[in-house]
Amino acid sequence: MDSKLKYGLFVLALAIFCLPWVQDKCPVFSSKPLNGYAKSSDDVPFTWKGWWDGTYQEQKNKYLNDNSAFKPGLIRLHNQIDYLLFKALHAFRVVEGGDHNLFVSSNTVAYFGTDYIGYSAIRTKLEKLKALSDTFSKLGKSLVFVHSPAKEFMYPEFIPESLITTRGTTNLETYVRLADSLHIPQINFNGWFCSMKNTSTEKLFSKQGVHWSVYGSYLAADSLIRYIEHQRSIHMPHPVWTKVTHSDKPRQTDNDVEQTLNLIYPFTQEVLSYPEVSYPTDNTITKPRVVYIGDSFLLIWITDGIMNNTNSNWEVWQWFAQVWDKNSTAEKPSALIDNHDWLKAIEQSDCIVLMYTAFNLPYAGNGFIEKAYDYYFPGGK
Repeated sequence: MDSKLKYGLFVLALAIFCLPWVQDKCPVFSSKPLNGYAKSSDDVPFTWKGWWDGTYQEQKNKYLNDNSAFKPGLIRLHNQIDYLLFKALHAFRVVEGGDHNLFVSSNTVAYFGTDYIGYSAIRTKLEKLKALSDTFSKLGKSLVFVHSPAKEFMYPEFIPESLITTRGTTNLETYVRLADSLHIPQINFNGWFCSMKNTSTEKLFSKQGVHWSVYGSYLAADSLIRYIEHQRSIHMPHPVWTKVTHSDKPRQTDNDVEQTLNLIYPFTQEVLSYPEVSYPTDNTITKPRVVYIGDSFLLIWITDGIMNNTNSNWEVWQWFAQVWDKNSTAEKPSALIDNHDWLKAIEQSDCIVLMYTAFNLPYAGNGFIEKAYDYYFPGGK
């Protein structure tokens, strides 16, 4: 072999070998970080003990592999090839249903009722919630129990065949029926959204997300505001839009599931709706102080600006574990509920909203209902 050719191949091999180090120290190619949760291994300091027993090399190898500059791009390439050739998705519990709709497999059990916790458990919880509702009413406060919509209920025909089973009694239908019989103030957005499935001109759920669409979230927020207005005999600010922008580039949570797939190309194409919103005010406007307790469906209202524009003060207690308020960042809550005076927050509020979607109803309240009941009714009286 010609010596120049050998030298050229050697230089090329050396350049390829050094490229990851160069990319790490002085990035040549741009690469988006991976989406979803993946724990990265920590670096390990050198010790002779670790060297001789092999633990240093093992941990260092994990660290270098997890923090390789080319890892995000290579994973996306691997995922894209796997999907194109085998329709395989590499995201925890994410499955493809009909018409390119993405579902989270563990959420579908709520539609089929396989997660049903039973009549007795639901009634016990709702009886405590009713007692709290009556107590709050005497204290001049309002309580609303809200059922946010679930994609599985709206599009059951698109659920993958591998997840379909015989349908039984669901937590949602039992909660709605018993809450009505106990006269607990509630809003069933799931039923409302399902009723608009064939009549809404704008998409209420995207194919690529698990939460309501940005457009759907505004519709629901406006409806909740009207409900609170009626409860408290006040006039609140409303989201108002005269223009809706349509785009095939998803915003906010409209592709929250698709992002976890970490593909090179968009999973599918769809046109979604984005209202241009304002909040007209006048001297008749009242902004109540509201505490929201529930699941991740609440977080989009923070991003939308619903909380800041319609409440004078607000807190979101996600899972009754994390506290989000005006001081929170987009990625980090302000506090943990265990370090928060949540009883004081309730005392200073005008309205308490509990909002859960169907697949989170087995954990409705996440302990808030029981703890609040024990406080206001010590000894169960």
